[in-house]
Amino acid sequence: MNKDGANISLRAFLSPTNRTVIDRLYKRPRIGRGKLGLIPLVMTIFFCVSGGPYGLEPVVQSGRGMALLLILVVPLLWALPIALLSAELGSAIPEEGGYYEWVKQGVGPRAGFWCAWLTYLYSCVDVAIYPRLFVGYLGSLGFNTALADPIVNAIVRIAMVAPLTWLNVRGAVSAGNASTMFGAALLGPFVVMIALAIVPSLQHLSSVATPLIPANVTLTSAFATGLFVIMWNYLGWDSISTISREIKDAPRVFPKALMIGLPLVVLFYFLPVFAGLSAVPDSTKWTDGSWPSIADAIGGSGLRLAVGLGGLLSAAGLFVAGLLAASRLPFVLAADGYMPASFTKLNSQYGTPARAIVASAVIYIILSSFSFEQLAEVDVVLYSSALVLEFWALVRLRRTQPELHRPFKIKGGFVAVVTISLFPMVLIVAAVFQMAMSSWREMLGLAILAISTGLLLQRFRNRAAKHEA
Repeated sequence: MNKDGANISLRAFLSPTNRTVIDRLYKRPRIGRGKLGLIPLVMTIFFCVSGGPYGLEPVVQSGRGMALLLILVVPLLWALPIALLSAELGSAIPEEGGYYEWVKQGVGPRAGFWCAWLTYLYSCVDVAIYPRLFVGYLGSLGFNTALADPIVNAIVRIAMVAPLTWLNVRGAVSAGNASTMFGAALLGPFVVMIALAIVPSLQHLSSVATPLIPANVTLTSAFATGLFVIMWNYLGWDSISTISREIKDAPRVFPKALMIGLPLVVLFYFLPVFAGLSAVPDSTKWTDGSWPSIADAIGGSGLRLAVGLGGLLSAAGLFVAGLLAASRLPFVLAADGYMPASFTKLNSQYGTPARAIVASAVIYIILSSFSFEQLAEVDVVLYSSALVLEFWALVRLRRTQPELHRPFKIKGGFVAVVTISLFPMVLIVAAVFQMAMSSWREMLGLAILAISTGLLLQRFRNRAAKHEA
């Protein structure tokens, strides 16, 4: 058996304590000083996936009824299967790197690499947008004139990123506690908005939920318009698995956090949209950044200000959680030789991969100066490509390692696992087909970028291995 195969089989069956011996074979240092508890983990997952209903507004342009339908139905076919996948494999293989390790053990090292690399590219697009989002919501509070200056704009983005990066350097506990505070503060105004508007919405239910689609728009077109937005707003359930070694009792707590986080996200997507439609029924007014004006129509200028400030906290929370999850990928890839070994160095005080964290933050702040016109499409395609490998690993591990201890196990046997895996695949095919039809140039560019950079990293690993030999 080759060295990789030996490591895979040993790691599958050893206890978490004994796996530290195998970490020496991986040349991977133990990470973190503290452990993330249940509530901070729930809120970190919340920000990896959602960050509140900000960014959900454009889905209403697919039709009031279609928007509400998509918010409720897509989680059953998309979010729930991914959460179940993450819960089972996260409990069975609670390793730093998360899905990278799942795919390595289930499919093989090369597949694991591509899963990690595609996801890191996705994070480069996704997390880089949050400083721009922060600036956008700051502008909605009356600072547009000042922020029009490119230098001021850049300073604000750096001023946002620097302290949030430092929180990550301090460790998962600091990032998780920040996510909890940001989440409570930004959701508060939406609770008020829902309380003020839910009764009028229920009283005018038919006008809130109809028409299903706008006039002069086909059902297929309306569905496609909303699909990318909804899929993007519901992706990321596996993201925080990359910090499994930094979660307290990860095999038990991680699945529980996922099962709490899923209804929480659905609730704070559906209820604000449902309540908001009673006050702003015109779907053309539901555009990116329109939550403050919707809040104004429901509760006046005070609620508008609170929701606008919530947008700043949402952007901050999304950045904190996104950086926490993605920064562990350079760490584990470097440990396996795909990136410079310096990324495995841990901060002496906090035990975190500070160089990987800072390098990722620098990449995000540079990319945040660019405009991502088709963010949702790019994110969904990159993320979905890696997700296919994760579901493949889920199915293969059920076949090849049925005796692997799974504290959380999807019920229904192998048939249920295959069935659950097929639901997201159908949506992925539909989404990719839609993007290929409308944005084939972007698809081609994504493929070239992903493949060329991935091959360069693999060549780096091969040259390093030859040099060591």
